[in-house]
Amino acid sequence: MQALIMFFAELCWLRRTPQQLPASEALFVVVLLADLLVGGLVGVSAGVAWWPSLLQALAEIALTLAALYVGLSAVRHARRFLQTATALLGAGALLGLLALVPLGLQPTGSRETELAALGALLFLALVIWSLVVTGHILRHAFVIGLGQGVAIALAFELFAVALIGALFGGG
Repeated sequence: MQALIMFFAELCWLRRTPQQLPASEALFVVVLLADLLVGGLVGVSAGVAWWPSLLQALAEIALTLAALYVGLSAVRHARRFLQTATALLGAGALLGLLALVPLGLQPTGSRETELAALGALLFLALVIWSLVVTGHILRHAFVIGLGQGVAIALAFELFAVALIGALFGGG
């Protein structure tokens, strides 16, 4: 388990690639469940109740996996789906755990504090880094440049936030 966590940490530092993961359905399921749980925790930390938080996390995962499969199939790289999906979900789970720190710095009252401002800045930095990590994974899956991967990640994230917000009344 420690080696797996280290792999995803190195993936988030852009030192590993999705093709270095085994194409394992069992690993995919474990990472999918971890990402779902972490997504639920992030939602709860952001003030959403458990059940809607889990549903939102599940919807985001389903949307991500569907878009990934369609994209890889369109460029005739569908065989890369399992490793790429595992990489995206594992990196997402790890970065989601890290997001709990800045989310925990948010004030419980309506008063803005320096600690809350630091939390917001850290969260923004984490979102930007998450886009870079996703771009890194996509560049290897689609054989494109990092900038192109980040642009796709940003466009998808904006679409996903709008869609999930519309579906769950948060947008």
